[in-house]
Amino acid sequence: MIFYLAIALIFFIAYVRIIQKAGYSGWWILIALVPVVNAVMFLVFAFSRWPLQRENEALRAGSPYPR
Repeated sequence: MIFYLAIALIFFIAYVRIIQKAGYSGWWILIALVPVVNAVMFLVFAFSRWPLQRENEALRAGSPYPR
C-alpha cells in the first residue's frame, strides 16, 4: 500500500510540474481529482493557447507585454 501511495505522489508531483511549465498554476491539478471535471480540464488545456505560448508570441512580435 505504501508503495502505491509513493508512486501516486511521484505522478502527482510530475503532473504539477508539467502544468507549471505550461504556464498555469500547479493548483489546477486538484481539479483532476474530480471525476467528470478532469475530462473537461484535459480538453481545455489541450485546445487552448497556453500562457507560455502567448508570452512567446508577444516576445517574437517585439511587444513588451504579453496579450
